[in-house]
Amino acid sequence: MKRKLVTLILIIFALGALSAPSDILLTKKAAQAQASGATLFISPASGNYTVNRSFTARVMVDSGGGVGINAAEGVIRFDPAFLQISSVSQAGSIFNLWTTDPTFSNTEGRVTFGGGAPRAYTGNAGAIFTVTFTSRKVGTTEVTYSSGIVLAADGRGTNVYAGASGAIYNISAAEPTPERPAQPTAEPVKGILPPLPEVSSPTHPDENAWYADNEPEFNWKLLADLTGVSYIIDNKPDTTPNNTSDGVTEMEKFENIPDGVNYFHIKYQNRVGWGQTAHRKFMVDVTPPVSFAITHDNEGDPTNPVPKLRFTTSDAASGLDHYTVGLNQEVIQATLAEMEKGYYQPLPLAPGEYLLWIAAFDKAQNSASSSVKFMVEPLKAPIITSIPKIMHRKEELIIQGTSFYPQVTVKLYISKSEKDTIEASVKTDDQGNWSYFHKGNLAKGNYEVWARIIDDRGAQSLNSVKHLLTVVSPSLIDSYGFYIILVLLLIIAGLVVYILYQRRKFEEEKRRIKNETTEVKDKLRKVFAALREEADELIEMADTKPGLSEAERRIKEKLEESLDISEEFIGKEIDDVDKEIK
Repeated sequence: MKRKLVTLILIIFALGALSAPSDILLTKKAAQAQASGATLFISPASGNYTVNRSFTARVMVDSGGGVGINAAEGVIRFDPAFLQISSVSQAGSIFNLWTTDPTFSNTEGRVTFGGGAPRAYTGNAGAIFTVTFTSRKVGTTEVTYSSGIVLAADGRGTNVYAGASGAIYNISAAEPTPERPAQPTAEPVKGILPPLPEVSSPTHPDENAWYADNEPEFNWKLLADLTGVSYIIDNKPDTTPNNTSDGVTEMEKFENIPDGVNYFHIKYQNRVGWGQTAHRKFMVDVTPPVSFAITHDNEGDPTNPVPKLRFTTSDAASGLDHYTVGLNQEVIQATLAEMEKGYYQPLPLAPGEYLLWIAAFDKAQNSASSSVKFMVEPLKAPIITSIPKIMHRKEELIIQGTSFYPQVTVKLYISKSEKDTIEASVKTDDQGNWSYFHKGNLAKGNYEVWARIIDDRGAQSLNSVKHLLTVVSPSLIDSYGFYIILVLLLIIAGLVVYILYQRRKFEEEKRRIKNETTEVKDKLRKVFAALREEADELIEMADTKPGLSEAERRIKEKLEESLDISEEFIGKEIDDVDKEIK
């Protein structure tokens, strides 16, 4: 509690620093001015009361002067055999911040409190809170402080607690009502009876809900003209309290109320008389459901993936409401209908060890729980009998295997990486054999291949031995041989066409040249014949005399010889061309 009070003081100092910094900038001399210390006391310090009557007492503080105080806490003790507390009130308190609201326990005879304020209190009679006692037994009883702390408003939270003084109360029997002589019947007091009380409960706010709280508290409004309040708790819905006042109080807290449906009955009294009774139902269940044990039933098959977890429980007061089931790390809510068979059956489980717990909740949310460990054994793993170690990417993958189980599912895994795994399923035949044909081509790379069994119940085997598979790319000829041959054939066909085309052009050119050569020969003969005739005519024209002279004859012979040589040379070249063409 002291740690909480120090925290409160830090908050108080922070608030005080914002509002008035000068209040916490204290000198050492000012702090030492708290010479006499602070004391806690109870007012009144004494009193005489009769049994079954209520009275109030105030918890007070004397600051001792000096810089004042701004926080206090304490524990007050009283004898519950003599006194019972019906309420505490913070109205009119010098404190407005609380680390521990004033609370009480009539069973332990104790009141605890802890509070403070931003501003320092420097008086000698500061009210912290008010207690309403009800006397229960004749005798003398004391109300004392068992502990206390008072902190100075010196900026450091110095404990200036110097002690405390309690109170002594004398409780006597109620004075008997003196007998009076018979008098004439008095006329009834005229007026209006008090209204029906309006009752609320901070501990049991919903009349139709169950609460795991057997210390209910009820509140009601006090009216100005009330002279008494009478109330009672039982398990009957229409009980009327007797006409004896339980004091003019505005609340009551009860203890150790039994489980079940209970009723709080209350009525008001004024000078006219007793009013009608209000009935407030509340339901209490502080007893958890009956404890139970869970048994594991796999129906004699250790590989059974859906065992029955059997248990039985009940709740006598509010009744069962729901169940919470935990299976390893998974937690689920289960309704009563799901558990009415008397067992819980999970979804198919993989092989392994499991911890299952079941918690049964009643309508007041009390619970009882139990747990059990069990094993689900695996089926025998399948065997991969045929799988290639290396294959081309375009080859078809064929995997074969066997197992111990006919007509079960084989889950096959072809994994290149954790994120790139192919899953496939095949069925075993009546002998437990199986084959898998992979549709499509696998990408180049290294693969791990394994398998496991799953039967119709959902029971599983462990994984088989993993096999390594390497997929490689085929050669260029293997991959594109057809296309290469096709391209070559197209090239050859093109070349043939081109050669035929060129040959045709050559033949045409050859015929053209041959024709040209023939024409040249003909023209050459004609040209040289003409040249000879022209030479003869020129010689004859140069000499008017008939016949040729010796000189002219030699010139003519030279010309004819030159023409013959030229014709022979040119003719030979033309013949050579003609031979090449042929």
